[in-house]
Amino acid sequence: MGVSMITRQIKNFVLTEAGMDKVGIASIDRFNQSPKGMHPTDYLPGCKSVISFCIRVPDGAVNAIYRTFEDKIYDVHGIYGAYGYVGGPNYHLLWGNYKISQYVERLTGCTAAPQTAGPTHGAKMLSMRHMAFAAGLGEFGWHSIMMTPEFGPRNRFGAVLTTAELEPDPLYNGPKLCDPSKCRVCEKMCPSGAIPPYNAEQARTICTGGKEISYSGINWNKCKLMCHGVYQEYNDSGSDLVPREITDPLTDDLDPMNAYFRKHPMNNFPQHVPTWKCGNCLAYCPVGNWKQRFYDTGLSSVDTSQFIEDTEWLRRIDEYTGRATAIHSDAPEEEEKKDKDLTERGA
Repeated sequence: MGVSMITRQIKNFVLTEAGMDKVGIASIDRFNQSPKGMHPTDYLPGCKSVISFCIRVPDGAVNAIYRTFEDKIYDVHGIYGAYGYVGGPNYHLLWGNYKISQYVERLTGCTAAPQTAGPTHGAKMLSMRHMAFAAGLGEFGWHSIMMTPEFGPRNRFGAVLTTAELEPDPLYNGPKLCDPSKCRVCEKMCPSGAIPPYNAEQARTICTGGKEISYSGINWNKCKLMCHGVYQEYNDSGSDLVPREITDPLTDDLDPMNAYFRKHPMNNFPQHVPTWKCGNCLAYCPVGNWKQRFYDTGLSSVDTSQFIEDTEWLRRIDEYTGRATAIHSDAPEEEEKKDKDLTERGA
């Protein structure tokens, strides 16, 4: 069986039996510029291909973010933590990784190493978002989240490393998914000011497969103020873990927060530290048909168009996504025909 047929069978399995929403393949040469200790071959000697895949975050889980920040119903935010961040998505990816690695090894006879999904499984992780970029699933947004044209930043990613040589997908070559010179939604909707205004000179830039993409340098200490829920309405302590007057914290300023989480680990189960208590950058990003899915349906009452100077780039993304969806709907029949032709030729 040829490489093309094997690759198609694996991708079909990922999208059907493993229940993923997107899949792409990256060849190992795309990781030549990986930092030391973060190259796929550091985790799997002889790795030749990376299978990257994602599941979309359910709209109903994202809705919990709107209810928390727009309606001040703070207790409901745990729904996002359970079904949009730590619990459901990561365990879905966990079992998906297991199924995919088993299938690849049975099909090819090569080693397939499943990667950890999220922070709950006690192992060092390769960067799921950078592997997704290398596999052509999308691009980075200014908020530093990996985005797909179909779902914007509302995805969770997983990966399987394999010594099998598979047919790589091209890097994403559709319309630009984020134009921070025209869209400031993530910056303006960040409650702690962790996402800076667009400045090309201060952007972080990565290069994969000869393609560069830039995203912002997040102020992670500011991010933790909200994502870790330091204020009393977002935690169970009954008080602010960091004084509210500290709006640009140093690492030492967060020590009381860290001490509280160490003392009350079960409050954050299954994470050692909660990192899901915000999510605004993900929830309000306009990419992925945000207006139609969330604003027009009444799930969110925030008119984010006030932070977007030009929506033409969003229209191009929506058109591209529509074409991709139409092509994908015809894919099973076309792939079956291709497999039949290859079999008849003895590939």
